[in-house]
Amino acid sequence: MTIWVPDLSADSRPTYLAVADAIGAAVRLGQLRPGDQLPTHRALADLLGVNVSTITRSYREAARRLLVGGEVGRGTYVLGLASEAALFAFQNRPEGGVIDLSTNRPPVGLSEGDLSDGLAALGPGGRFLNYPSPGDTRLHREAAAAWMERRGLRAEPERVLVCAGAQHAVDTALGLLGEHGDLACEALVYPGLKAVARHSQRRLHPMAMDREGVLPAALEAACRAGLRVAVLSPTLNNPTTATLGLKRREAIVAIARKHDLLLVEEDVYGLLPEEAPPPLAALAPERVLYVTGLSKTVAPGLRLGYLLLPPMLQARAREAEHHTTWYVTALSMALGTAWLEDGTAWRRLAAQRKELAARHRLCAQGLRRLEWRGEPHCPHAWLPSPPGGPERFTRRALQAGVVVVPSDVFAATRAVQELGLRISIGAAPDRATLVQGLARLEAVAEALEDGSG
Repeated sequence: MTIWVPDLSADSRPTYLAVADAIGAAVRLGQLRPGDQLPTHRALADLLGVNVSTITRSYREAARRLLVGGEVGRGTYVLGLASEAALFAFQNRPEGGVIDLSTNRPPVGLSEGDLSDGLAALGPGGRFLNYPSPGDTRLHREAAAAWMERRGLRAEPERVLVCAGAQHAVDTALGLLGEHGDLACEALVYPGLKAVARHSQRRLHPMAMDREGVLPAALEAACRAGLRVAVLSPTLNNPTTATLGLKRREAIVAIARKHDLLLVEEDVYGLLPEEAPPPLAALAPERVLYVTGLSKTVAPGLRLGYLLLPPMLQARAREAEHHTTWYVTALSMALGTAWLEDGTAWRRLAAQRKELAARHRLCAQGLRRLEWRGEPHCPHAWLPSPPGGPERFTRRALQAGVVVVPSDVFAATRAVQELGLRISIGAAPDRATLVQGLARLEAVAEALEDGSG
């Protein structure tokens, strides 16, 4: 059993919520790890001087957030997916002066005008409480194909699967490739891929990266080791911000063809840069399953993702619709179709670009003491080798009221190949809050460098 006792002395909120939040923070900082057993309800209640029922309520709240699980007689344990779930713990209650820079999201939210105008344009809404019709799905596939053509892809609507978000699209892609086994991936990946791999019982095979992204030699080695599927995020990699150049992409494609490797390309940020290299799917359409969506570029709550299948898998597209399109509501599909067709989606994308560029300039000013990486239209920044190390820096940042995410959360395996932390600059509700958060991070860095932290 782990002897873990949270410090609630500075927390004025209800004790059960404070304890649940403390569990999330401890998981995020590595103080609690998957498999750790928490104190019993009675033991923690005695240590904190509260009623047992309060701790029972705390553990129940932590379980609701997917941080812990337990059985009567066995105790309460930190779950294997807790490190990913803990990223979202502060979304439930962003109060008390905490600046949450942990969740990757576009900075421009859904305005009332866009939403009300979009809904009004759809006309009578009764039919949107029914299932999407075949006609609704066909129209949306056509609109999605046109959206992907803006990325330089030849996307026939018949090869497009509509999904309930990009992660659902990745899950679907791997389901279609079920017989191909484990997955090669970048050494640092977004937490959603780790969750998908765990759900599909696949192991992740991390490949070394540099500032540009995955190394061709690492991909070659993975192929020689027998891997037949690789999942890559070649544009604005989450978390490192790396973008593969054209020559590197061509080398990746050449290796894939040489070894008959299939690629799943996660390109949810691909339209954010004004000029990005062509997607892998444009260079090798015969072997790339291409994933994109609208939540990272248009509006975070618009959970529409798209999977563009290579021609050899086109026949499976209609078979897979019961696992994809049926999860999408008629209302979100109709709104997405309207916005893609009337230009609202592109206008909102342009607004995201403008705001992210402004926030990137704020990072250049606010993180002058630190070596950091970022691109003008990237929703996150990467801080390699922060003073004091990622876990200590993250812990001190949390004490200063800023939530960032250390590299172990993104590591494809327990061995972290690059130490750093991610700062989600799009998560701040406005520029002033971001400036304040960056100033706190600078102060943390200064304290750690001079030994006072």
